[in-house]
Amino acid sequence: MAKFTYSARDNKGKEIEGKMEARDAEALAEILQDKGLVIVSIKEQATIDLEELGQINIGGIPMKEKVVFMRQLATMVGAGLPLTRGLQVMEQQIENAAFRRIISQVKTSVESGKSLAESFRGADEVFDEVAINLIEAGESSGNLDDILDKLAVELEESKKLKAKLKSALTYPMILLVVIVGVMLLMMFVLVPSMSEIYSEFDAELPWITKFLMDMSNFFVGYWWAVLVAILGLVIGYKVWVDTPNGSRTKDKILVKMPIVGIIISKMQIAQFTRLLGLLLSSGLSIIRALELTALSLNNQMFREVVMEAKKEVEKGGSLALPIARSEYYPLIVSSMIAVGEETGELDNVLAKVAEYYKDEVDVATENMSSVLEPVFLILMGLAIAFISLGIYMPMFQLSEVMGMVVDFMNLIV
Repeated sequence: MAKFTYSARDNKGKEIEGKMEARDAEALAEILQDKGLVIVSIKEQATIDLEELGQINIGGIPMKEKVVFMRQLATMVGAGLPLTRGLQVMEQQIENAAFRRIISQVKTSVESGKSLAESFRGADEVFDEVAINLIEAGESSGNLDDILDKLAVELEESKKLKAKLKSALTYPMILLVVIVGVMLLMMFVLVPSMSEIYSEFDAELPWITKFLMDMSNFFVGYWWAVLVAILGLVIGYKVWVDTPNGSRTKDKILVKMPIVGIIISKMQIAQFTRLLGLLLSSGLSIIRALELTALSLNNQMFREVVMEAKKEVEKGGSLALPIARSEYYPLIVSSMIAVGEETGELDNVLAKVAEYYKDEVDVATENMSSVLEPVFLILMGLAIAFISLGIYMPMFQLSEVMGMVVDFMNLIV
């Protein structure tokens, strides 16, 4: 969207000047003409508007803002308020500057005669293709308020699923950082200081101590090489993941991982059933609903199954069959889909399956924390025990030698 300044005259000949964003000068001219204005001049702004720097939104539009917007707009539309008036009210209430600017653009677009869905397509940083298609279905069916409410619920559920996985991984990740921190502290501080002490004694050191000293010397002497290697691995991984084969392999490994893979699988199934049921209940065709659902899935293994199911359905086949053939979707999912297809209640059946897997994700995330916590604690204990043995075993040997010397001296005396 480009920024323009314009000068125009109304039907009374009064000159009006202002600023507006539009796709291009022609689009802005259409908007002004639709308002009954006679255009005098339109100029594109080439410089940065300092007054609008506060509208820069680095972190994106918060999910909470989107949900509140959907719910309140649904309430106003359901109460019979014109859509343009509802957008105007929301524009005045929204606190996020970037979101307020986008809603202002959407309102202007709707005022020019475009649909709400078409207007949001020009602001795809706010809502994805799934949300826009739902809004479009709501406008076509006359149930926009109901669709907006359902979309708000969908956004909340999607956010909750991601938050649960993040919350379950937070504590184990903290423990992992602590383990790495303790190891680095010992490698850079404790082991070098003990090495200086042991170097004064001309004695054979245990293999554990030698190993720790060699490792410490390497980290202290070549810390820059370690950083370069880590940076190279991170960059290499990023480049590899950005390739189609790399992305697919990564997703496959994640699904096969113990504990984490189970949670990811259940989250993907919950997302699939919930969103597909919502799209079908909104009046979208099953082909379009499967296409949009596949696009919303993060894991490529699950996405490929849904796209394969779409091809099967296009040929007149059953949705349950390709789901049943997949190793990633449990048989209970395909069985329930088959029941829904037979009864003509596929959207309701999918909603029930989604609720079931939502509860499964809750249980799985709680179990993950309880399982990973002792595992990381044991790993930290083993690491500390290994380093402690390497540091203190020579001290035990030296004390034994000193004791033998003292005993020998006593015998002589």
